[in-house]
Amino acid sequence: MKSTTLQRTLTTKYSSLDRAEELTALYCRISNEDMNAGDSNSILNQKSILEKYAKDNRLGTYRFFIDDGYTGTNFSKRPAFQEMLELVNAGIVKTVVVKDLSRFGRNATEVGLYTDILFPKLDVRFIAINDNVDSANSNITDLDYSGFLNIFNEFHSKSTSAKVRSVLRSKAERGERIGGFAPFGYQLDPKDKNHLVIDEVAAEIVRRIFRLYLDGMTISKIANLLSSEKVPTVTKYRQKVVDPNCDWYRESVKNILSRPEYCGDLVLAKSYIKSYKDKRKILNDAKDWLVFKDRHEAIIPRDQFELVQTMLAKKRRRTKSNRHGLFSGLVYCHDCGYRHYFCTGKSISPNQERYICSGFQSKKVKCSDSHYIRELKLQEIVLSDLNDKIQYVKKHKQEFLQLLVSKTEKDSKKELKATERRLSECQKRTSQLDIIIKKLYEDNVLGKLSDERFMSLSKDYEHEQNLLKSEILEKSSYLSEQKDKLMDVNRFISIIDQYTTLTELNSSIVNELIERIEIHQPDKSSGKRVQQIDIFYTFVGKFN
Repeated sequence: MKSTTLQRTLTTKYSSLDRAEELTALYCRISNEDMNAGDSNSILNQKSILEKYAKDNRLGTYRFFIDDGYTGTNFSKRPAFQEMLELVNAGIVKTVVVKDLSRFGRNATEVGLYTDILFPKLDVRFIAINDNVDSANSNITDLDYSGFLNIFNEFHSKSTSAKVRSVLRSKAERGERIGGFAPFGYQLDPKDKNHLVIDEVAAEIVRRIFRLYLDGMTISKIANLLSSEKVPTVTKYRQKVVDPNCDWYRESVKNILSRPEYCGDLVLAKSYIKSYKDKRKILNDAKDWLVFKDRHEAIIPRDQFELVQTMLAKKRRRTKSNRHGLFSGLVYCHDCGYRHYFCTGKSISPNQERYICSGFQSKKVKCSDSHYIRELKLQEIVLSDLNDKIQYVKKHKQEFLQLLVSKTEKDSKKELKATERRLSECQKRTSQLDIIIKKLYEDNVLGKLSDERFMSLSKDYEHEQNLLKSEILEKSSYLSEQKDKLMDVNRFISIIDQYTTLTELNSSIVNELIERIEIHQPDKSSGKRVQQIDIFYTFVGKFN
């Protein structure tokens, strides 16, 4: 039904044509890359060649279909090509003429679908002038030649795409920006397009978003607040559009909170295109980004940015009331290891809000107890413990430093020795495997070992070697982290030094100083509910 309606519409649109006289489509295409190759493929030149050919060969009524600035590897995104195709399917276009096969397309498979299957099926004549292809007069040799040209054109597109990607990658590795917009809060330096300078108006919005989040406001609430105040969104600000409907979304706010550019870093290679045939952008893992530290002025201090990333990493369970506990994402069950969820609601008063082990009701874990603790009680415990630590550090800084260093060495000494021993074993075995694989190769070359046996053994040894190399990286990284422990102790002291006596807690203080809190099962043997709470501090862990 849809096809019949389309044909009726197109027939009406072209009703002025004499039905005995067929419409000839003169198709022109040029991509952005082709524009740099000179005038031979220009739209003007293509039109001139096609029109002369149509007149010289008396092809009757003709019409141009022009795709200016469109790639040859994708047919579905070319508007003029799609319009021409509709007329072909409707039986209105009976001849298609192009300057050469590369103008029609650079994807050999799809070109073949049209020239070898669809057009012959619909009795449509296809002509590629410069390649001497004419389906009305072709022999087997011509068809083979056109197939070869299609493959060559696709190879050209693939080769060009690979070269462009290589150039862009080289620029990125040198720390040069590759086009695109400046991040919200910045603008391109008029004197140097590779450098970013702060746009103070937008930067103030960014600073405010970070402040609100550090103060404990949820991402959704920040988005709602900005929308209600009609703060220009990233897109509206970039387009300089004054619009009363400024709708901020949760993902937009989260994206701003997550961008390393705001602490002064240049970040490249965030995404890639899978192939020259598929232009969709695919995001790279953060570990594969190219990050160049301190390349422009920071909007957000690095320590604040890193604190926000820590807070974002501690995912918090959404509640119906859209309220989060002060310790959401930090509280864990000591027995089953599962995270506690914050229990609140419209009918629950603040002094009844509590944290409950998520493993207690889990079908997989089934923790023996809810390990619940009220939020207000936990605030009281943490505030008291924090103040004790602050006062002690201020009065006995050197003693505290020695205490923590000695604790760290005691806790890790045995594990460090075991790790170093295992690392040495892995390195020794890797060297042995190099010798073994080399010997296998020599035996194979000399005919002492069959190809099949060589392939089987070398495959097993190479697999073992790859596993060992991964373990070596892991162990080396662990040892490096342990050597940084002393630095971590000093960082904790420098953070503690910023505070005096605390009268209340907020999200910023909690997330900056506390890594996790473990809740033990309550002991009721004495007739009273006694519950142990373990507080693990950032960088230094648990200590008394």
